[in-house]
Amino acid sequence: MAKHFPTVASCDFGTSKVSVLVCEMAPEGLEVIGFGQSESHGVRKGVIVNIDSTVMALTEAIAESKNLSGRDINYLVAGVTGAHIQAMPSHGMVPIRDQEVKKVDIEKAIEAASAVNIPLDREIIQMVPQEYIIDGQDGIRDPIGMYGKRLEVNVQLITGSITPLENIRRCLSKVGQKAHQFISSPLASARAVSTLEEKESGVCVVDIGAASTDLAVFQEGSLKWIRSIPIGGMHLTNDLAVGLKTTIAEAQKLKHQYGAVSVDVERGSNSFEEKIEIPGLSGCESRLIERRMLANILQPRIDEILSLTRNELAKQGIDEVLPSGIILTGGTANLKGIIASAERVFRLPVRIGKPTGLGGLSDMVSAPAYSTAVGLLQLGFEENEELRYFAGLYEKKGIKRVHSQFSRWFKDFF
Repeated sequence: MAKHFPTVASCDFGTSKVSVLVCEMAPEGLEVIGFGQSESHGVRKGVIVNIDSTVMALTEAIAESKNLSGRDINYLVAGVTGAHIQAMPSHGMVPIRDQEVKKVDIEKAIEAASAVNIPLDREIIQMVPQEYIIDGQDGIRDPIGMYGKRLEVNVQLITGSITPLENIRRCLSKVGQKAHQFISSPLASARAVSTLEEKESGVCVVDIGAASTDLAVFQEGSLKWIRSIPIGGMHLTNDLAVGLKTTIAEAQKLKHQYGAVSVDVERGSNSFEEKIEIPGLSGCESRLIERRMLANILQPRIDEILSLTRNELAKQGIDEVLPSGIILTGGTANLKGIIASAERVFRLPVRIGKPTGLGGLSDMVSAPAYSTAVGLLQLGFEENEELRYFAGLYEKKGIKRVHSQFSRWFKDFF
């Protein structure tokens, strides 16, 4: 029987869908081998509100991904979002042993930075280093091998409320899975769609999900700030349902197929004169409307989402100091004309962010809607020392020997 590389999976608990992406950990990197998603009814604003409904969706998504990959999940990364996710700066300092910075010194400095008092109802889910300081010299990204006597580190501690985290654990447990790692969804989306150059100069990644809009700001190559705004694509759908007097399901279809914002009219587009059939409710006859009507309904809500985002940036004083501008991602980023609307609101460069960096069947998850799922895998792999270690062993020693080592590692540690 052929041996396989270990699998690493991500689980994105969205308000509209639960997604499970499975990758194989190969020497060339992460390769997509399976993907599944199911309509979600148990999540609201990024937080699980119904265990049974979420478990049903999760079961379907995992089954779909397994049917494609034919593989079990070895390691799972779960995304966390919602207003309960917070970032706080922290500082750690340790003496440098042997006057040369080694890996153990970095680990101790980060550990010192995490030794802070947080409320009993909160949990640290990530520690994101921003910069290292050696004997007063700041701005150091990788201090390994440098000479010094004192090592300091500035980090962003990402914390979440214990209750929603525990509910994620319970849902996964009911389907025979375990969250080996939690990662903030805004950071995951940013990892999947932004470049190192953009993070260095200053960029804001705006992920417009179904029920919330997540923001992540990077400057000088490191995370500066995250925020979640409780408004998203479902509000657009609800507006269409009310304005067109149709069902939520039909409004969702119309948004995906014909959704656009009216700024295109100013550019001479005649597509807004296209006639669209709206099914009647309660036995009423269907009717025809111009596509322009959809745009007139969607435009105010898009402006509201973008304006609220800009206001959050303005509160932090960073609305005009982002040379790389705004990266829009998430399902709503597909809305036609949204770039022009965003450029008008932010007065900054704007582009659509699509996830990249995976091999294999990556075309399945190349749309903005899957940025979080892709980024969770990428960050999960990069932030886990053991996964990187075993990936290196595969390249050096071959698959048979390392497969048994990997299996023993999971039994010992998980």
